[in-house]
Amino acid sequence: MGSSEIITELPEATEITSIITKTSAENLNLKIGNEIYAAFKASSVMIATD
Repeated sequence: MGSSEIITELPEATEITSIITKTSAENLNLKIGNEIYAAFKASSVMIATD
């Protein structure tokens, strides 16, 4: 099983990147340019700076 990186573009050039299973991406029929919704349930958050 592989994984897919999903980049969600938000207003003002903000992006959220998510990693989901390839199976989940296929089940959602995700394609570049699709409108999607994101929900957050964070048990841990990783933050980094340059």
